[in-house]
Amino acid sequence: MRKYLLNSAVLGSAFGAVNLLKATKTGPRDWRLALLWLGWICSLALALGAVSQESDEKREQAEHPKDAREKKQLKADKKAAKKAAKSRKIVLSA
Repeated sequence: MRKYLLNSAVLGSAFGAVNLLKATKTGPRDWRLALLWLGWICSLALALGAVSQESDEKREQAEHPKDAREKKQLKADKKAAKKAAKSRKIVLSA
């Protein structure tokens, strides 16, 4: 529970909720208010998902440190290869 409460993304979303509540009390009730609430719900969901994913990665790394390092390295290699291919594509088309 502490990992959720002390995460900066979750805290930012909580402070955003305070401002949203003020806007709800004082502002007009129209479609923009609904969009504000929808945006806040999305930001909260993303923040909670990020904390959960980070926790899962840490747990996986603690259980299988070699596998986690290999996966991370494989992911970095794929990203580097994709970036290199993209830069070659730009050079060829220029």
